[in-house]
Amino acid sequence: MLKKFTIFVAIVILVMTLFIVQTTSSYMLYLYQMGMPVDLKAFFLAVWTDLIGMNFHGLLPPIALVIFVVLGVAFLVAHLILKRISVEKKYFYAFAGASGMFTLVTLFPALTYDLEMYRGALTLLGKGYLTATGALGGYIFGLNLQRQS
Repeated sequence: MLKKFTIFVAIVILVMTLFIVQTTSSYMLYLYQMGMPVDLKAFFLAVWTDLIGMNFHGLLPPIALVIFVVLGVAFLVAHLILKRISVEKKYFYAFAGASGMFTLVTLFPALTYDLEMYRGALTLLGKGYLTATGALGGYIFGLNLQRQS
């Protein structure tokens, strides 16, 4: 059980990091398009600052907590469904992770009066990327569960 929880926390950290990198990249691209000088050093500094800021200094709940809850619910539902059907765990958990992240990026604006709080989820491409990060996290989680069995 502890090993499953450790894998889950590692998956949350991976998805959170990919989420923040994408959101920061979106901001940096916007600044670059506005004529601001953005170099690799500024990008990595912004990513590092956002990793800390989006988890400890933001007005919104920490992104790690949000992703922890989203993936926790998605994986719990997947676990309960997998008790009744026979599907490969890695693919079903990938579907569950993608569904959870897709739900987050599509319903979050509705919960905040149509404000898109995460710039990385403004476009369809951004929503698709963030959904894919959930799928990747779920796939890795399911893959590690199969290795334990």
